[in-house]
Amino acid sequence: MGSINEKEQLSENSILQSSEDVEYLVRSVQKLLEEPHAVIQSWEVEPINPGRLNFTTSGIYRIRGTATAAGTLLSWSLILKCIKPDSAEKEDVTYHNYWKREAEIFSSGILDHLPGRIIAPRSMVCSNLCCTEKRLWMEDVSRRSKSEHVWPLDDWGWIAERLGEFHGAYLTGAPLPQQEWICPSWLKSWVRGCRQYAPAIQKQAHSIWQWFNQYNEQMDKVLNTLDQLPRVLSHQDLGQGNIFMPTERLGDSVLTLIDWQFMSISGVGEELGKLFGVNASMGHIAAEDIFTAKEEMFDRYMHGLRTAGWMGDERLARYGYCVAFAARSMWEVPEWLKWVEQFQTASDINDEFNRKMSVRSQIITLQIEMSFEAAKLSHALFN
Repeated sequence: MGSINEKEQLSENSILQSSEDVEYLVRSVQKLLEEPHAVIQSWEVEPINPGRLNFTTSGIYRIRGTATAAGTLLSWSLILKCIKPDSAEKEDVTYHNYWKREAEIFSSGILDHLPGRIIAPRSMVCSNLCCTEKRLWMEDVSRRSKSEHVWPLDDWGWIAERLGEFHGAYLTGAPLPQQEWICPSWLKSWVRGCRQYAPAIQKQAHSIWQWFNQYNEQMDKVLNTLDQLPRVLSHQDLGQGNIFMPTERLGDSVLTLIDWQFMSISGVGEELGKLFGVNASMGHIAAEDIFTAKEEMFDRYMHGLRTAGWMGDERLARYGYCVAFAARSMWEVPEWLKWVEQFQTASDINDEFNRKMSVRSQIITLQIEMSFEAAKLSHALFN
């Protein structure tokens, strides 16, 4: 049995709803400790709230406690992630946010042998609750994380380099997985979602609005060109919260990535645009570093690709990078223009709001510049 006080524990921790749940916990702890006869003595549940959860996530919890094995008392900690269906579109295996994708990933073992110096949490077990929810039991890797909100530019360069090595492995012989539930065109699907859910705004005379409308009209054609890029396996959700940096970087240090729900087969360079864009928008790249980070992260990414042995045309990676970053305007420009409307009518605008407006303006300026750069590259590469 998993605990000497099972009834009391189940009553206190309602996330574990049955004896079957406790058995999944026991199996997970035994696998984590690599002790097949470990006996759980106690545990406690802590809800984790990493900001706004994905639509398909009903909860994330840290479960930690003690267990005995061969007469020794051991401490352990696990993460339990609960995923659920949300809407009809998320039942489509090709949709960027297909609700069962991470459960399929865990069950497949695809994360056990990633190339380069990127790793994922060890999967303990995936439990099914009919068709209404799935539960993912995994290693707790929080000890590998830095806690600062803003990371130095060199950290982002190091991450970009590891990403380049990872992608470069697939460009130099590592087999791409072929499972049908891996998203085949993540950016196309995400842009469709932006068009559906982006904030509604009134027609404006603003020059950014005029550029945005013109770019939006070209977007489908632009996205189709990404299919001509060399293909790599991508995480596609590299916000800071999913990146666990080593506390000390050595020559063999690894980068741990969690939350592979958006896994995709994408073009080289695409994921770098997401990495740069989302962390600049969320303030995890210092505002004064944004323009420098644009080039620093690309240079380090290319170094990673070259280290992995890929000697292809650098312009291909640059094109994927520029398009992916510029395409984020499909969400960020409408949101920014809503802020402009708010700025014009509100009487209680504070310094934080002004700072947010200023940073987003910088980012949109870069999106415009990189859309023009991508257009020139497209003409040179594909025409």
